[in-house]
Amino acid sequence: MASTDIVIIGGAIVGASIAWSLREEGFAGSIALIERDPQFTCSATTLSAASIRQQFSIAENIRLSRFTLGLFRELKKHFGDDADIGFREKGYLILAGPEGGSILEANHAVQLAEGADIVLEDAETLQKRFAWLSGEGLSAGAYGRSGEGWFDAHALLMLFRKALRQRNVEMITGEVSSQSGARATA
Repeated sequence: MASTDIVIIGGAIVGASIAWSLREEGFAGSIALIERDPQFTCSATTLSAASIRQQFSIAENIRLSRFTLGLFRELKKHFGDDADIGFREKGYLILAGPEGGSILEANHAVQLAEGADIVLEDAETLQKRFAWLSGEGLSAGAYGRSGEGWFDAHALLMLFRKALRQRNVEMITGEVSSQSGARATA
């Protein structure tokens, strides 16, 4: 790796999606993706619950989730007809007791302003929606009717990495440290 325009440290979902996005946006320079664990046995990507939600208090986080949701919904367009990450759009439910109701309300206002499909309901309405739920101690709950759920993160990572190989992104097994620079192995 004599000279590379962009070096991304970490080849799991964050690094791979950044490299993919650079290529998708037309970046033609050289890109190297350095990953110390190419099997991703200890990666947060493969060890996570792999979910997506829009119930945040910060508009930028909601925008990031909505961007990713758009990618999920257009997966086949970007990765081919057999692209599947098992996305299940079943929502998120965030509950609050009496002291947390105002926080949910404030968050809900931000979420609606960003176009998220979130409903804010009182305990009685929540119990009707979710028969298994006890309303004891609840003041409210926010539920994502669409755009929230779970998926197979490893499958998504493999789609990105396959696309990166096809788009001439160099994938290097190695570690980076501040003292020695990159050490790569073939």
